[in-house]
Amino acid sequence: MIDTVKSTNDHHYRKQLYALLQVTRAINNNFSSADLFSIYEYILGHQLGLTKFAYCSFDEIWRWPVCVGALHETLSIRPETDLAPFTEMTFLAEQDNPQLQNFDLVVPVQHKNHPLAYLLIGELDVKNLSKERKFDLEFVQTICNIIAVAIENKRLFKENIQQEMFRRELAMAKEVQSMLIPSSLPNDEVVDFAAFYQPQRQVGGDYYDCIRINEEELIFCVADVSGKGISAAILMANFQAYLRAMVAIQPDIEKLVSDLNDKVVQSAKGEKFITLFIAHYNARTRDLTYVNAGHNPPVLHTPHGVEILKLGTTGLGMLEKLFRLESGVVQIPAGSVLVCYTDGLVEQEDDSGSDFGMEHLIEFIEQHADQTSGQLNESLVKHLASFKGDQPYVDDIALLTCRFH
Repeated sequence: MIDTVKSTNDHHYRKQLYALLQVTRAINNNFSSADLFSIYEYILGHQLGLTKFAYCSFDEIWRWPVCVGALHETLSIRPETDLAPFTEMTFLAEQDNPQLQNFDLVVPVQHKNHPLAYLLIGELDVKNLSKERKFDLEFVQTICNIIAVAIENKRLFKENIQQEMFRRELAMAKEVQSMLIPSSLPNDEVVDFAAFYQPQRQVGGDYYDCIRINEEELIFCVADVSGKGISAAILMANFQAYLRAMVAIQPDIEKLVSDLNDKVVQSAKGEKFITLFIAHYNARTRDLTYVNAGHNPPVLHTPHGVEILKLGTTGLGMLEKLFRLESGVVQIPAGSVLVCYTDGLVEQEDDSGSDFGMEHLIEFIEQHADQTSGQLNESLVKHLASFKGDQPYVDDIALLTCRFH
């Protein structure tokens, strides 16, 4: 009798050892998830003799990759609610959940109190479980843990690969975007330009540019795409290409803005829009002709006071045809300073929830109007950092400042 029991135990040990060897080899050889599930199904069905079982695991959503003799019964089960209460192997005889009435046992797999998988087993003679069957069920729990962890590791590895690819794409996008923003700006006896750009993320949707037409004339702009991130950066890259191509053939500001609106409508298809301040400066006449297309109004500080440049139209891409397009013309006295910016500057909040605001910006410019463009930008950025305290930056920030000699 003792020899018979010993022989039976040896058989179970060998069976379980062989099953563990199969799973270990498959994991070490980097078998696919589908192959691992096939081995898992074979062990439970053919080696352990289970006739009804279903295994669900989480991969973005809960799925049932293994289902033997229980397909119909799993259709109405919602693991996130029906199985969530189970944190250890539980017999279901006394459970009152009707969704689980066709099963006898639930085996949960958890990691740091987070469910990875559940195994449901049916057609068990729960009241007359043999010692060998109890032994098998304990082993089932072990196999469940091994398979679930292996599948989770695969998911995390895939996720890490995707994240690394995304990081590389983001770094490339950042490099491309940096190439689109001017590396140098005019700084001569006529004008002194300086700029600052800080995307909230690695890439952003703010843009500035300055394009010389001839020795006396130039066009400059600041723009902001609705939204953030790569999609905003792509639209802004397209916009920059349109702008530079059109300036060469159409320096008239109103016509240029109208044509740019057509291009943005085609590119964005109503999903995004661009706010734009664009200006044409003639150093001989000292006329600044501008259009403000829904953008935060630049602040012009002259020896005679402060002027806010807000004449224009709606943002580009909002309407197929621009509404009431109107340009403004300003005479620029020597010593004037123009500060163009995006909304990330004036909408930045401090620790009390108050935003930086236009009045604060105007006051700051009045106090620092004697500085060079570069010094003014640097002072303003430092002041903003002090103002926001511990609050994060709320948006991309672009500054384009010009002192007119």
